[in-house]
Amino acid sequence: MVQAGKTYNDPKRVGEMLGALEAARLFILDALQTFRFVFEKGLVAAYQTTKEELKYLFQRFTALDFVFGNLSLLGLLLSFLVVLSGFGIVGYQVVIWLQDGVWNALPLMLVFNFIFEGTALGAWMQNPESWLGLHQLLEWMLVNVPISLVLIVDGLILSAGTVAVIAFAVMVRRFQFKHREQG
Repeated sequence: MVQAGKTYNDPKRVGEMLGALEAARLFILDALQTFRFVFEKGLVAAYQTTKEELKYLFQRFTALDFVFGNLSLLGLLLSFLVVLSGFGIVGYQVVIWLQDGVWNALPLMLVFNFIFEGTALGAWMQNPESWLGLHQLLEWMLVNVPISLVLIVDGLILSAGTVAVIAFAVMVRRFQFKHREQG
């Protein structure tokens, strides 16, 4: 390796890098084999195999795995609560509409005004002197996008992201356990 005119030859470091690349290659091959199994055998067989793999994993999880797993599940619960709050707002609007016959719009502007009241950004939204195109765009979004839609979409995105992180973490731990026993 060359760094600022100096030459470094550290076989230990090169070995570590090659070992990390080999582990990454094995992880990708393992993931591809899993996807291939699901496509070839179907979801029922994949479900049975997943149950067996989860039993295998739970027997080997450490206390730290359970702590981070429970924190991840808490994050998933909170993201589901965001989705439910969006549907709750829609339910509230429907009940009020059924009672009065008038739709109570709850635009994002209500939240914006609550958060940014008395700030420079709030004053700019009330009376813009520059960036007029940006002001028009933001004002249209804040007036026309309902709070419930933002909560539902954001909650679903958070939920999907949390599920993806949990699935990836389980895959990595499975890979670590399997290759620790083999090597």
